[in-house]
Amino acid sequence: MWNRIINGDSLETMKMLDSESFDLVLTSPPYAQQRSKQYNSISEGDYPLWTDSWMTECRRLLKPTGSVIIVIRTNLKNGCISDYVLRTRIKLHESGWVEPEELIWIKPDSPPLGSVYRPRRSWENVLWFAKSGKESYCDPQANGKPSDRVGFISKKGVGEYKSGTSIPKSGIARGRDYFEIGTSHTDKSPSNTHPAQFPCLLAEQVIAMLCPTNGTVLDPFVGSGTTCLAAKRLGRKYIGIDLSSEYCQISINRLVSDCSKVDDPSQHE
Repeated sequence: MWNRIINGDSLETMKMLDSESFDLVLTSPPYAQQRSKQYNSISEGDYPLWTDSWMTECRRLLKPTGSVIIVIRTNLKNGCISDYVLRTRIKLHESGWVEPEELIWIKPDSPPLGSVYRPRRSWENVLWFAKSGKESYCDPQANGKPSDRVGFISKKGVGEYKSGTSIPKSGIARGRDYFEIGTSHTDKSPSNTHPAQFPCLLAEQVIAMLCPTNGTVLDPFVGSGTTCLAAKRLGRKYIGIDLSSEYCQISINRLVSDCSKVDDPSQHE
């Protein structure tokens, strides 16, 4: 069942997978009415309901402690930020999803995109949804670094902390609520023609934080296979789905050529 790329409609394929079998869904679905020449595009008006439909299937597939991560960005329309991402978030809240925290992807080397009359666009939303905000799995130290200011021995509001002379502790600090990863980390090989990639390092950090060791990852819009490649490198099991046979083949080629882990990703259905 595991470690394969499936060529097919995402929603219909997800219906054939086992309930409560995934720890994490990590994906970047097609943005509304963008890149319509490269792949199927969803209108801004239909986007909230369309997202709710495949997220409903994610709810069935996720373990009780599982999460969904959606990498997405709004676009500008007639000089105004489109509200389709906002309306999608509201729709998912209405459907019972919770957002445990707000996360963003900062791109320090972002190309000069967006309106020339506005600051350069250099970040994207990393939307985090879960069945339960308190029970969802998270390892906050997964992407943390050694620090002499991990926390305080004294409790807030009492003792030394209150007087401003608290004693810091050393250890691994919790990771921050952003991922600062340049677009230079994306796959630049000539054989990878997918127009909207995110860096494997971004996927690795998300998986390390939200998917337990030996856990399972699903990407229902796998594109060039970055999510599955990251899962493979971290020793997690994975399944990727995409409607495009061309992108599925790109995913398989990347997985086969990667030598970080030994498995068989060439099961193309």
